[in-house]
Amino acid sequence: MNASAALAGPIAPFGKLMWKAFSAAGQMPTPPTAVDDAGRARLKDVVYTVTEASRQTLLATSYTDLVTTLDAYPDEKQGFAYEGAGVALAALDTISPTKNRVRFLAENQGSRHTFGIYLGAGMCLARIRRNPERLRRRLNDPLMSWLVLDGYGFYKGFFEYQRHVTDQRVSLRIHGYGLRVIDQGLGRAIWFASAGDIDRVASIINGFAEHRAQDLWSGVGFACGYSGGFDTFELKRLPELAGDCRDHLALGTAMSARARHLGSNPTEHNDRACEAICLSTSAEASALVEAAEIGLPHGTEVPSHALWRQRVLQRLQPSC
Repeated sequence: MNASAALAGPIAPFGKLMWKAFSAAGQMPTPPTAVDDAGRARLKDVVYTVTEASRQTLLATSYTDLVTTLDAYPDEKQGFAYEGAGVALAALDTISPTKNRVRFLAENQGSRHTFGIYLGAGMCLARIRRNPERLRRRLNDPLMSWLVLDGYGFYKGFFEYQRHVTDQRVSLRIHGYGLRVIDQGLGRAIWFASAGDIDRVASIINGFAEHRAQDLWSGVGFACGYSGGFDTFELKRLPELAGDCRDHLALGTAMSARARHLGSNPTEHNDRACEAICLSTSAEASALVEAAEIGLPHGTEVPSHALWRQRVLQRLQPSC
């Protein structure tokens, strides 16, 4: 079946039943209210958007209808909407593993939002307690598929905070480089769970083993750059708090710029974060990340995702 025909086909006839099971499993998030401060309102809005888009994905009659629904979100929120789609499609792929719905959306009309789709897929696998490596390999995307483990780490850090942040438990299912990517997601979770209280963020990360700090700070850089909700003064303090890990903080922020520009939805808050942390515009940071992809080797002992990030880090260091 070609892509055009598949886009018009059904996603899952049992989507309604699956949504009922999901919603019954826990309290559904609510949108922000007037009493929420800026940081908390932003957090609640992101979580609500991801969850609502997951529901819409499970209820969609076709990929064409789904993409129309996701693209109807305001530009700034589309990445979060596609993240919600990744959550739902990964759940469906787990039930019927020959369909490859996550991969299909990421390779076709969702290709601008690969970051969000893969992060959402990882969140789903953490929730249903499945090994994310299986789906990652099925995606046949040696560079970006590692983001599934980032999403997995975010879910563990945010929704199982006591176990994975307070007690600092490490997943026994994941080995090697995957543990580093999980920590990048855990760093994003720490930022969200702290509602952007940067002193609290620094205190929490300082309590982790030293070898984990670089990836945790990178996750913080991505979260503050992509999600926003905080002022320039706070952002400018982050490199100082990150100390020796400031270049990894900048790495995460530059990656957030790439996600924004790939999705054609750059924002003012992403520009502010890049200027404060990377000392560049978001467009410049995104271009640097994109250029680092060129000529990356695949199938080597070191994952291409790790090589990509190392290239970006080397190019950022003179300005950081």
